Amino acid sequence: MKNKRKGRGAVGALFFSGKDVSMKWRLPLAAVSAVLLIWGALPYHYLRIYGIGVITPVVAGTLGLSAAVFAPQTVRLFAAVRAAGRGVRFGVYAVGAVVALLVLLFLVVSVLMLGYSVRKAPKDMPVTVVVLGAQARGNTPSLMLRQRLDAALDFLLAHPDAPCVVSGGQGADEIFPEAVIMQRYLVDKGIDAARIYTEDKSTNTKENLSLSQAVIAENGLPQNVVIATQEFHQYRSACYARSAGLTPVGTATCGTPGYLLLNYWIREFAGICRMWLLHS
Repeated sequence: MKNKRKGRGAVGALFFSGKDVSMKWRLPLAAVSAVLLIWGALPYHYLRIYGIGVITPVVAGTLGLSAAVFAPQTVRLFAAVRAAGRGVRFGVYAVGAVVALLVLLFLVVSVLMLGYSVRKAPKDMPVTVVVLGAQARGNTPSLMLRQRLDAALDFLLAHPDAPCVVSGGQGADEIFPEAVIMQRYLVDKGIDAARIYTEDKSTNTKENLSLSQAVIAENGLPQNVVIATQEFHQYRSACYARSAGLTPVGTATCGTPGYLLLNYWIREFAGICRMWLLHS
């Protein structure tokens, strides 16, 4: 046994020290926490994206990894909390309960997001495809905007009678409105320009749908809509479509690059909670 312990090295000593600490939770916690930490940091490393979608997994991963590596100290800390006064225990337990509820809510919202991402429009139903804008770089769409346009393109090619509204205004760092670039992209891919209507004033998802509704109503297009966007974005987009007076009946869903998925999924969870609480 002693020889085996010597062979584990410095890292192994951190995990295997402390006979009173169970390995049943230390190694899994360390593994999950390391994945969270690395996955959460990737958007910042590659694209300098910074926000709740990066901070949350990085902080959670750091705390979890610290608890696993310094397990004996973690055990002693929890023992000290149990031995502390009622007020301290109540505060710690209250924080734990809030975290547990947030995790449960996150799982519930994730089920909604996944469910809406795979909805299919009924066959032979007249629909309008609404493509939601995203960042453009120069006169070309960004990766995520191109993915939305490609999802819309596939649907439009399969449904040659469906009109399309491309929705997106001009950001401070953009030289053209997103809708202009989106229309050009679809036309270059073979979609008749007469099928494409532009909405070039919106600055967020809610405006995407409300201003697209005005374009749809003005041109007598079908009020049943298929929304082209990423999987994480479909549920909130459908909610905004309904509030604008449209009827979301299906999706043209594209996937998110793996290294960005956790970031955007957490950001979208926060956005959905904000929508529910503030109705905005």
